Amino acid sequence: MARLKGYNIALQLGGKTVLGRTQEDLTISARIKESITKDDLGETQKEVVGHDVSFKVAALAALNASSSAQTTLSRDEVIEMSLKTGDDAKISIKYVGDTGAAYTGSAIITGCTESSGAEATSDVNLSIDLQVVGALTKASS
Repeated sequence: MARLKGYNIALQLGGKTVLGRTQEDLTISARIKESITKDDLGETQKEVVGHDVSFKVAALAALNASSSAQTTLSRDEVIEMSLKTGDDAKISIKYVGDTGAAYTGSAIITGCTESSGAEATSDVNLSIDLQVVGALTKASS
């Protein structure tokens, strides 16, 4: 079994790939419904009724005008996406690994942080938090 390398995971927002990230965290938490009836003889029953899915993408390189502007996100695009409200805040996402499996859905950006240093060699980095809205589903091949 081959190891999946972190740099081979790609997150796309609105059809554009997030580049330069140093870490991506995918969190999937089951939503549980608990019940107990007389027939259960005091034993609580649990059933998975859905999932909460979120991503944290840390230290995106802040990219501005580049030759790959059609396929990669710029700093301004990330900030603009973060400021949207209502239905406009929903972004199509695609999460792909080098195994070929891709997962798609919609998400909203729940947080955006920009970090910069005063040194001439410092890069501007962005971190974003996303919450999946609805289901994250495996795309058909």
